[in-house]
Amino acid sequence: MPILLAVGIGLYFSGAVSASFLNVVALSVFLFIVALLLGHKFPFLKYAILATFFIVTGYSLASYRVLSLATPTLAQELRPTNITGTVENVHLYEDGKIRLTLRDTVIMGTEPLKLVNVRVNKFDEMPYKGDKVKLRAGLMPPPGPSMPGDYDYARQVWFQGLSAVGYAVSTLEITEKNDDISAGISQMRQRMAERIKAQIPGEAGTLAAALVTGIRGGMPDALAEAMRNAGLAHLLAISGLHMGLLCGVVFFMARLALSLSPKLSLNYPIKKWAAIIASVAGLGYLFISGASIPTIRAFIMVIIVFLGVLTDRKAISLRLVAIAAIYILVTSPEALIGVSFQMSFAAVVALVIVFERFGNDFMNKFRGDSGFRQKIVYFLIGSLFTSLIAEVAIAPFALYHFNKIVLFGLLANLIAMPVMGSWVMPWIVVTLVLMPFGLEKIALIPMSWGLEVIMATAYWVSELPGATLEIPAIDARALILLVIGALWLGIWRLKWRFAGIPVMMVGIVLGATYVRPDILIDNSGKTIGLRSADDTFSLSRTNGSRIVRDRWRQRYGQEEISRWEYETFAPQNSEGRELSCDALSCLYRPARAEHLLISLVQNEQALTEDCQNADVIVSLVPVEINCPADHVLDRWDFYNNGGYAIWLPQGEGGDVRLENVKASRGDFPWVN
Repeated sequence: MPILLAVGIGLYFSGAVSASFLNVVALSVFLFIVALLLGHKFPFLKYAILATFFIVTGYSLASYRVLSLATPTLAQELRPTNITGTVENVHLYEDGKIRLTLRDTVIMGTEPLKLVNVRVNKFDEMPYKGDKVKLRAGLMPPPGPSMPGDYDYARQVWFQGLSAVGYAVSTLEITEKNDDISAGISQMRQRMAERIKAQIPGEAGTLAAALVTGIRGGMPDALAEAMRNAGLAHLLAISGLHMGLLCGVVFFMARLALSLSPKLSLNYPIKKWAAIIASVAGLGYLFISGASIPTIRAFIMVIIVFLGVLTDRKAISLRLVAIAAIYILVTSPEALIGVSFQMSFAAVVALVIVFERFGNDFMNKFRGDSGFRQKIVYFLIGSLFTSLIAEVAIAPFALYHFNKIVLFGLLANLIAMPVMGSWVMPWIVVTLVLMPFGLEKIALIPMSWGLEVIMATAYWVSELPGATLEIPAIDARALILLVIGALWLGIWRLKWRFAGIPVMMVGIVLGATYVRPDILIDNSGKTIGLRSADDTFSLSRTNGSRIVRDRWRQRYGQEEISRWEYETFAPQNSEGRELSCDALSCLYRPARAEHLLISLVQNEQALTEDCQNADVIVSLVPVEINCPADHVLDRWDFYNNGGYAIWLPQGEGGDVRLENVKASRGDFPWVN
């Protein structure tokens, strides 16, 4: 069922099928009624209709979610203006500056917006959630993809209610302090983080504060980068791992404490009592860590596991994972297209499938008559295979979203995860118990020893030769086929499950043979990227948008991206250099399609001649003359449609293919 719901949700967000919400609901009801009426006579038909029903239901859930949110989005960029609003969230940067999320904003010159992100450089007093503030800031709509088919930041934040982003040009002024309970919790978290950093100075303090309170502000970029490149980034953001570890530690500590009393252990269900205690601890950790959406999802999954304990059912099973997935897809359909949902469920599903097949035998050996040394060996083997399974499961998603594979993540996790689970997390529990009495230092000091091991592991592994491998972008269809094939192979028990293998192979072939654009143009038309015959991607300038530059670099699988050199743009073709420039324009004759001439026009004086000779015109200035070139793009195209991607034919024949960002995003409310 969750897979079919996901298919429907995916169809909605892909824009491949367009239908009104009421029509989809009517179709869904019709299919359900038909299944009820004909199911007893035609069982096969019933299952086919029900499958279609769940797909249509998934589509309708996504459609309703979009209709119900209706987040207003800033239509165009605003120059610095006066803004008042209420602080919803505060993010602290390493350099001491902050980013505020403001709600209930009143902005001179525009309609009120729901949420606004503003970077603030100057403030006399640290603001907290609920404080009313005033400042002068410039605003702009949330940026869209850097190229067709790329990550859409505007879509993600639209579902979070964010209407605009911007920067302050004045000192932040707090006009009214807030003392309600929400402000109290926010201030408590902030003060907890400050107390932790005071007790543990340096990088370990910022990491400890992030693990306890979920506040990552002030964490050095070098540490965050090392954690990412070592495959330990999942430790930084509180999610299913942290919630599961904390609740697991509390569960086993509570059960151990209760078992010390023979009367309780023999006469009462202490395992269920421990599950209740752990659930309460998880709820407390949820609020202390900020109750982010991923943490809420993780808490729901933990509660489902403990419900299995309370009802004497298997605590970990695919059925319980399916229930959690259904809940998330019904309440937040947009989670499906988010990397957090995809990677977390990929890892969980893979681990549960393997555990259901081989877990009982392994646990029987672990709990058997083996000695202490053998138990240590089994524990290390279990940790190794757990990390290996999770790494393999999330690899396709990491490749698709980040264009990077961490080659030594298994090694880093094999060292860091036992330290995290058996040392750091128990001390986090003790810290939370002692903090109300001002005794947290007793637990924080030993916790820091474990954190130092984790950080040392991250730096060591990330600096190993070839620690990360940059991979060019793959087609979304390749990822979809890999997921379908893997699910088919893992879920079914009969021989037909092996049909998933050829599906996965097709996905691998699609990913390996995906052809990336030959030319990219950003939404200003000022930054142009060219892919030379040796697959090197270079830019017309490197002083443009850093975000665009980094995304293009990632999508082409390059560690560095540089400005093209007019005199050395290689390789040469039979006509001479691929690229030659003067003060008016650049002429690009690609080695892979020498019959084509592309003109990159910078001055309108070049248009008359280049329009007669070139097949494709890319102009920074408006093209107001009759231009006979096959394809003409000017600054108004970039303004109206965003960036462009151009695919050139391979050799003689074939057509030039153009795609723009606006068309690739579909007809959705977050698309300006």
